[in-house]
Amino acid sequence: MLLTHEMSGDMDVPVKIDVQEGRGEDGSYKYSFTYERATLYEFRFERKPNPDPKDPCFRCYRRVRTSDQVNVGVLFHKQCFRCRICGLPLTMQTFHRNDANGTSDKEVYCKSHVGKLLDQVRYERQPLDIENALPSTGYVIQLPGENNKNLSRSSSPKPVPSPRNSPRVSPKITRASTPRGNLTTDSSLVSVTPRSAMNDISSFMQTPHSMDYSTMSATSYLRPKPPLQSFSDFETSGVFQGQFILEQRHKEEEERLQRFLLEEREKEMRRLDETIGYEKERAASELLSSFEQMSLSGSTPNLMAERERIEEHFRRMREEKLKTMMDKISTEEKTRTAKMLDRHGFEMMLLISEKDKEFDRTAIYDHSMKPATMAPETKKGELYKSPEIYEHLDKRAIECANQDYGSFTDLIKDLTRECENELEKARVIFRWVIAKDLSKHNVNEIIRPNMQAMTLLKGVRSGKETYHQLFKKLCNFAGLHCEIILGYSKGAGYKPGMKMESGTFRNSWTAVAIDGNWRFVNCTWAARHVSGHKDDLPEMFHKYDEFYFLTDPEDYIYQHYPDDASWQLLDIPLPFSEFINLPVVKSPFFNYGLRFYSNYGGTLTTDTGMVEVRVVAPKILGFGSLLESYDKSVEARLLEGRILLRHVKNEVIFTINLPRRGLYYFSIYTGDYWHSECLESACSFLVNCTRIIGEPAPAYPPVPFYGPTPVMENLNISCENQVDPLIVSNGQNLEIIFKLNKENKITHTFQFYDTSDESVTDIDRYVFLRSRTDTHATYMIRCPRDGYYIFSLYASSSDKEGQTLDCAYRYLIINQEANPTVTVFPKTYHRWQRCTLHEPVSGDLMTNKRYMFRLDVPQAVEVFLVIGEIWYHLKRKLGFTWEANINTGKTRGTAKIYARFTAERDASIFAHLLDFELVDDGETEI
Repeated sequence: MLLTHEMSGDMDVPVKIDVQEGRGEDGSYKYSFTYERATLYEFRFERKPNPDPKDPCFRCYRRVRTSDQVNVGVLFHKQCFRCRICGLPLTMQTFHRNDANGTSDKEVYCKSHVGKLLDQVRYERQPLDIENALPSTGYVIQLPGENNKNLSRSSSPKPVPSPRNSPRVSPKITRASTPRGNLTTDSSLVSVTPRSAMNDISSFMQTPHSMDYSTMSATSYLRPKPPLQSFSDFETSGVFQGQFILEQRHKEEEERLQRFLLEEREKEMRRLDETIGYEKERAASELLSSFEQMSLSGSTPNLMAERERIEEHFRRMREEKLKTMMDKISTEEKTRTAKMLDRHGFEMMLLISEKDKEFDRTAIYDHSMKPATMAPETKKGELYKSPEIYEHLDKRAIECANQDYGSFTDLIKDLTRECENELEKARVIFRWVIAKDLSKHNVNEIIRPNMQAMTLLKGVRSGKETYHQLFKKLCNFAGLHCEIILGYSKGAGYKPGMKMESGTFRNSWTAVAIDGNWRFVNCTWAARHVSGHKDDLPEMFHKYDEFYFLTDPEDYIYQHYPDDASWQLLDIPLPFSEFINLPVVKSPFFNYGLRFYSNYGGTLTTDTGMVEVRVVAPKILGFGSLLESYDKSVEARLLEGRILLRHVKNEVIFTINLPRRGLYYFSIYTGDYWHSECLESACSFLVNCTRIIGEPAPAYPPVPFYGPTPVMENLNISCENQVDPLIVSNGQNLEIIFKLNKENKITHTFQFYDTSDESVTDIDRYVFLRSRTDTHATYMIRCPRDGYYIFSLYASSSDKEGQTLDCAYRYLIINQEANPTVTVFPKTYHRWQRCTLHEPVSGDLMTNKRYMFRLDVPQAVEVFLVIGEIWYHLKRKLGFTWEANINTGKTRGTAKIYARFTAERDASIFAHLLDFELVDDGETEI
């Protein structure tokens, strides 16, 4: 297939788009996209005839190694994670899914081509802006938007400063040429491959890299290993002895600095008091002079009142100036302390580097050289699968946190005694820092003060040092490189859509190098100290958040944005505007293994009043949600029932039905199932409803969720035909089939939700367990009116006596049309289990009319239909099918079906199975 589209741009330059696709003789699929205006842009890929049996790439069908995976529900190679149409490289924050094609479309698209098919490319009205995204070299480029209207084409790309005018520059970001300056604020991150690399399909898959060490690809060279890693290495090589001597020198320097800072603080205090005292004396002198003049003129002012006023004025003046001065002094002290600690850390790493050379003269690794700032080679999940494997290190960290140490050398020796590598060292230091409550003294320090311990941590407790500086210091003692990163964070108080201006939402965090790869660690956000009381003494409970230890960069970017873009540790750095537009995502979202089905922005816009958010979950979890008015203009009661939550396979779908135009906050909570008090904030969005077409839809029934529960999973029950718990009906009969085990006990409820008065009514006679076998249960459902219906399945295993039945599955049925011909089903009784009704399936039978009764009753000896005092015997046919053609007679009443079973203890007892109501012609029940 060949698609050609010619357009003309702003400068009357012809634009041509060619799309070619075809298949080779072996069944392979080939695709190419060519965009030609002043220059040529090409994208090609080839797909094998059949996917590899293990971990195939969705784009090329070749196997994806774990280190090269991009997982968005299906797997892609990193180099294959591109727009299906134009081949634009994508990230986890910039890819889009084509929701218009439903969940069957697993492809990924750029912002320009989402929702478009291949044959629609020829009808695009605006030329693609790919040419402006093409640099003259193989750099990734960033289009900044507003500030590039007067840029001219140049031969050498100019570096773009990081967001918020940070003085540092990412080595991977350059600015593209923009000959016409027609970019808008919608310009996004664009990555392209040069034409020379695109001409050959085998070479375009390879991304070019500079041979400069600072920008070298993590996979293009073998990282040297440090000669000294484990505790025994440090012990035998004399590192600890050298650290002890160096630490003593550092302590002396710290004490000298603290004495100097204290003297400076006292000087400033005396200078302030002298200034205030001088001004107060002058004011008192002026007051006395004016008092004498007024006395001569016959006035009698209140000298004491004026004097008190002056005293109060200068007291307030002193407090204000003192606060300003102390803030300035504190900032200067923190700056000087930070510089000193950085130098001490470098000297500590230099000491270990010298021990490296003494230990192995041929070693390439140098502890004094920091690794290159680049994306880590592997994901966190490849380093360790569960924190349980470090349980012994975590226990040791907590034990050490309850002890006092006179030096950091002694502390590190105790902490790392069982550590064999850098990862274990980082783990035990991380757990020690967050287990140590440094804001106040613990019980032991109150009862038995320890001056050595206070000296060791006095910098943090006095506020001159931070958790991050402490973590960095301990890492340097352990031979680990650690950097403190400054930037913006979506922390407490931040909501979607908020702006980050000047000093608001500023924060800091750390990155630690493990085996040459930088990993994010945030001790402050990971620490959770819960206080309790026991025997009138404070007791500290230490909790921590695993997410903030070695967090993957693509997850960390949802919360933190560094001033230096290279410290995003992403292959393609994210612009600041994209960061602001990301939804607010909290750590529980990642801790529970959740992922967004598509690339959602922080603001969801709708012109229909309906919004849908899909989240992929690895298992059945508990979910909750909250909808709030942005400006409180919509009452809370009007927002009740406006969120429909349903589970469809591994997806959790939130459908928001807004009552009116406006801005809203939408938040999602998650946690362990059935424990609503344990739900934690997962993510939140800003919803912008620009208009609502027609009347707003009514609120949903007051039901927390629809779909499966853990009960269904534990009992191995599954849906056979209605996988989506949301069923839209036009008045037709519905059939729901469940697959289950022979031992399962089941029951059900069926309710109608009246939106006019928000009442819930049981209508059990409109649902019928038509068949129950050892493997399946088939329900028939009828909806007599338009509106909302709720069908719930309850189940349990029958091997336990007195076991209650819990909700296993819940459906929401939206019936759009009333059906006046709908009739009720027969009424069933407990012994109906394992039976099947073939006919009649109506619960209301006409009087004086003949019906064929046919049903399956396993293990039955006799089956009867009882009308009044007359017992009609049903004849047994093939297997356990019973049938008879019977006239219902002229009298209204109830027709009952009974059966006698051989399995009963008393074979003479008849079990009640079904009831039919006998009504006159035209009589109905609603």
